[in-house]
Amino acid sequence: MFGFSIRNAFRRKGIAFFAILGTALGCALMTVLLGISDGMDRTMSDTMKELGGAILVYSADAPPGMMGGAREGTPLPISYVDEIEQDIEHVESAAPSVTATTVGTLFKDAIFEGAVPLTGLDLDRDLEMEGPTHPDHVFDVGDGESGTLENDYEVIVGRTIWDYAQQELSADEMPKIGEAFTVKNVNTPPEGVEMTLVGVFETGNMAYDYDIYTTLATAQELAGLSTDQIASVVVVADDVDEVEAVALAIEEKYADGEVDVPVRVTLAKDIIENISESLNTMRGFLWIVSLVAAIAGGISIFIVMLISVIERTKEFGILKASGWSNGNIIGSVVLQSITIGLIGALLGLAVGYGAGQGVDQYLGAEIAIITVRLVVIIGVFGIVVGLIGGLYPAVRAARVSPIESLRAL
Repeated sequence: MFGFSIRNAFRRKGIAFFAILGTALGCALMTVLLGISDGMDRTMSDTMKELGGAILVYSADAPPGMMGGAREGTPLPISYVDEIEQDIEHVESAAPSVTATTVGTLFKDAIFEGAVPLTGLDLDRDLEMEGPTHPDHVFDVGDGESGTLENDYEVIVGRTIWDYAQQELSADEMPKIGEAFTVKNVNTPPEGVEMTLVGVFETGNMAYDYDIYTTLATAQELAGLSTDQIASVVVVADDVDEVEAVALAIEEKYADGEVDVPVRVTLAKDIIENISESLNTMRGFLWIVSLVAAIAGGISIFIVMLISVIERTKEFGILKASGWSNGNIIGSVVLQSITIGLIGALLGLAVGYGAGQGVDQYLGAEIAIITVRLVVIIGVFGIVVGLIGGLYPAVRAARVSPIESLRAL
């Protein structure tokens, strides 16, 4: 019966093709959308692991929540960095941060329209923290010349930006390692400041890899700050469970009335959790769209199997007259529909995987991922859709009267 049922699933090849195509399109869309959902989950999880213990300290009169480095408000004394690291318990590290807004010709303005943020780093502290300028994170971009950030008026860019630029720009337009470019803002001379691209890095941390970095002194100059002023302090607690206590201790140490520049703090994990809650809503929407698309594929199986049963009424009557039970008839039809559903699901999974790779290439980041869990979901869904789509046609086939079918011969 098994072989007979499988062969009959493809007896009308054209109809079977459209049923498989409908299921495949629905499952392909499911694969892409759920792959993006899983990718967002993994990204947020990795980001939480990387930044869960991070705290941003900045002036109390600056707008809250600027994890990229506060650019407004009263500058902080650079002495706060060592004070926090030495005086506050459970602080693993503290580093100064300055983000300057510039207008430059890097990437020929094809990626960044208008102002470009450059974040300044303390190179010694960055090496200790294994940040963007750590030698282990620099990769060869094809010319063997990619290096680390070592001097003022140099920049190093994240892998995510670099890959995206390669999608958008021609080989001639892509900036070259060692190539000079000019940046300008209100704090530079009219002719601007000449800088040099020295390397491309990849840390695996979303917060780093989609940014451009320069030295702290260069960022201070571009931001109009003196060498003893910074925009913010990035603090890392030695234990995620101690983050709130560290943040409270910092706020109390630099409270209004106690120092000339009081501070406020923002916890990275709070921002990540807020983003994650927003993404949960998006993930729910992706699931709904995926199910609607896949159900449409199930309807195509239902229609095809119903047409097949109607056309084969006489055949089912003969089979019953030959000794087939109602269970055999139902099992045969359902097996046919499950076969179509499973093939459609596997085809959709393959198409969805290809589409997901295209999304990743376009965005320059691994967003859509295919997990074992997703493969199982798509496979099970194909079986379930085939089962549901073929159930009513199977019951209808089982109700065929063998006597009436033989009279019609």
